[in-house]
Amino acid sequence: MRDEQRSNDPRKIEVLAAENKKWSGSLTEAIKVLAALVFALAMATVILLILVPEVGLLMGNVFVTVFPAMIMAISVLALIFLVIYLYESRLKVRYEGKLREINSSLQQLSSPLRVAIITGMNLIFLAVINLFWTSVRVVVNITGDQPPEIVPLFSQEFAGIIPYLNLLIILTIIANLLYLVIKIKWIPLAMETALSIASAALLYAVLTVFPFNPALNSGALLAIKLGLTFVLVMTLIGAAKNLLKTITMVMRK
Repeated sequence: MRDEQRSNDPRKIEVLAAENKKWSGSLTEAIKVLAALVFALAMATVILLILVPEVGLLMGNVFVTVFPAMIMAISVLALIFLVIYLYESRLKVRYEGKLREINSSLQQLSSPLRVAIITGMNLIFLAVINLFWTSVRVVVNITGDQPPEIVPLFSQEFAGIIPYLNLLIILTIIANLLYLVIKIKWIPLAMETALSIASAALLYAVLTVFPFNPALNSGALLAIKLGLTFVLVMTLIGAAKNLLKTITMVMRK
């Protein structure tokens, strides 16, 4: 009964009627434009057949070739407008509501969806770092006279940083899982702040050790340094924001 009442809602019927009118009007305008082009081309062909038969015959061949293409274009436009109409009238509201719910859920620190996404991404990153770091390769000497070389991105010094990366990733996963079980939200947030500071320290260590292949050209090495520096600055800003949130939560308690 509720579904029937919703489907017979006057407001909904008015909206659908307006959308139908808008869709049919747009399609009609498109058909009118194409019909005008067909008519203009036909008239030009007739006039040229009378005045300049040779050119008129050539124009007639063009018309015979173009006319089916225009019919196909009208059919394609009708199909496109039909798909747009079905999306606007049937799917848009439904999926916009779902997207709003997902976005609202991702904004909540204790959202299982947010925790699952962050945990999954960190697990993938953990596997990639440990299993494939030696397989990451880049091309060097692209513009030189010699043929390009494919060399590893990281040097052997990167192996010494992996244990610290593993520890940081595991602690990050734990910090996010704490949102599901701890009601006092400032505790996992404080842990996230500490992890952000640890991440900044690790980034600084990477910049200092710089475990990248020295065979890379100077431009690539400079780009890596600038990128790591930018990430370091953003990490420190994130840590400051988390620290401020933590202090605010503690003071409210």
